[in-house]
Amino acid sequence: MDNEELKLLLARAFDRAWCRYYRPGRVTIPAELALTALANHLVHVAKNGVTDEDQLVARSLMHLISLAPNDPKSS
Repeated sequence: MDNEELKLLLARAFDRAWCRYYRPGRVTIPAELALTALANHLVHVAKNGVTDEDQLVARSLMHLISLAPNDPKSS
């Protein structure tokens, strides 16, 4: 995969993970923190050999969810 293909793959995965992360009722971290965390995580995962878009999305979404505080309603 060349650099241009990788950039497009990461951009698509970023958009898909972002759309799934910010949903009504979900406790999230502030957008400015989440954007940076998502971008950094995608690059890290891709550098470690993951280039399947669905896996990138799933791993990135789980990473963002893990950063959010616990929902006080679920305690």
